[in-house]
Amino acid sequence: MPNPPAEEWPSAPPPGAHRKIVAIHRYWQSLAPGPGRLPSRGDIDPVAIPELLENIWLVDILGTPPRFRMRLAGEALRRMGFGLKRGEFLDDYMKPDDLPLRHFRHLAASRRPVWFRGEAYAPHERTVSEIERIALPLATDGGTVDAMLCLTVFFTFDGHEV
Repeated sequence: MPNPPAEEWPSAPPPGAHRKIVAIHRYWQSLAPGPGRLPSRGDIDPVAIPELLENIWLVDILGTPPRFRMRLAGEALRRMGFGLKRGEFLDDYMKPDDLPLRHFRHLAASRRPVWFRGEAYAPHERTVSEIERIALPLATDGGTVDAMLCLTVFFTFDGHEV
């Protein structure tokens, strides 16, 4: 099945999205410093979202064209075999046209979140058949995207969260 063009990618969790995806999206919205402004990485308070921390990952966005460097990965990602370590670049593990990198470049340029549910592109545990992910833009200056707050939920072949 072909992927829709970027302008058709969901920028908010659709009805039926996983509760953790909805929760992080609402939290991110609550951090916005004003209309048209984006929250920064410094605005995130882990104490406010303890039930989401194991599914969260943070990515720095560097340069032009943007490169995506891992900053932090929650325990659920490590448990599911997500192998990127702090300081490693996602594009060292993916091809430029792989959907996740396309999503992240779109996020950096559009300043809009990107929601996704489907097959995982990165290698994960064999029990994982599908993921649901949202990537949310962050900007130190409120405008220029320089990081992403991401949350991924992993699902087994029978549809249960891992």
